[in-house]
Amino acid sequence: MDKLGQIATFVRVVELGGFSAAARDLEVAPSVVTTQIQALEQRLGVRLLNRNTRSVKPTEVGESYYERCLDLLKRLDVADDYVQSMQAVPRGVLRLNVALPLIDLVTPVITDYTAQYPEVSVRMIISSRDLDLIEEHFDLAVRHRMPSSGSLIVRKLAEFAFVVCASPKYFATRRLPERPSDLVDHNCLIYTDSGLGDRWPIFSTDPVTVHGNFSANSTTALREAAENGQGIVVLPQFVAAKPLKSGRLIPLLEQYTTITRPVAVIYPHRGLAPTKSTVFVDMLKKHIPQALAAVSCPPQSAVRDGGSVAPEAPSAPVDASADGAARDGIDGGPLANARSVRRGRGIGVEARRS
Repeated sequence: MDKLGQIATFVRVVELGGFSAAARDLEVAPSVVTTQIQALEQRLGVRLLNRNTRSVKPTEVGESYYERCLDLLKRLDVADDYVQSMQAVPRGVLRLNVALPLIDLVTPVITDYTAQYPEVSVRMIISSRDLDLIEEHFDLAVRHRMPSSGSLIVRKLAEFAFVVCASPKYFATRRLPERPSDLVDHNCLIYTDSGLGDRWPIFSTDPVTVHGNFSANSTTALREAAENGQGIVVLPQFVAAKPLKSGRLIPLLEQYTTITRPVAVIYPHRGLAPTKSTVFVDMLKKHIPQALAAVSCPPQSAVRDGGSVAPEAPSAPVDASADGAARDGIDGGPLANARSVRRGRGIGVEARRS
């Protein structure tokens, strides 16, 4: 029986925790799996697995052997992909991990990718935490922060800005915040997976600690709550762009909001990246900076005397120019700073983390 077949069977038994599960995955009889494992242990002269009626676990030697076998199989996969890449056609399954706030930036690329290359499919896992790409068998990850691990290849695609915003409805009976410290007197909607709790360190001033009656790990849910007038929210500008443009949300404190975050694509550190990965990364490099550069957030609301905001008239045309703002009597008012528009800045820099 061939060594490679024994090794592949051993790896699946360890990963799936049993002989029967491995047999089903490999589409062979359980007796075949048993025979291969016995032959492998006899050839090596060492017990690799501890078996009982409920589970199968690797021994200490078996755990070390598993790690090396897994690396070997990955290298073989890369070698196969390299040969196939000579035809420049991605094949197989691209296993992709995407940070929750970045879904809308990545899904158009997936659509184009699978349309152009019908021999490849994409399996996307959305998460708010940073997953271990090697342990969980991902080919790529797209994240909005740099990884701490030095064993990964990182390609910074662009940067995005944040915007503090709220619905005009929210300010029907409230004054606009004029500085970040004013947020303590407002209901703030909090993104739970920022890792920062109730702190908003996005301003050029000191971080602000806020409070509110709604928190979530979804920027979509927070945006919708803000549109409904529930409170003030911090969002990536590309998440808030459409409601800002339509006037359902208005930007706040723009002169203080200076912090940006990267959009980065990350993949395991290895000598050869399969074609399915490199082609997808190239498409991300082209699309994401363009998508962020297209974000435009003009103001859409008028200001009442006293600093509160009048709800916009949805059907009325809006002149977003400086001259139009002056004609509407809002030049120099609490929303005058809303005329400035931030755009994502494409970087296109590849960096090897050390």
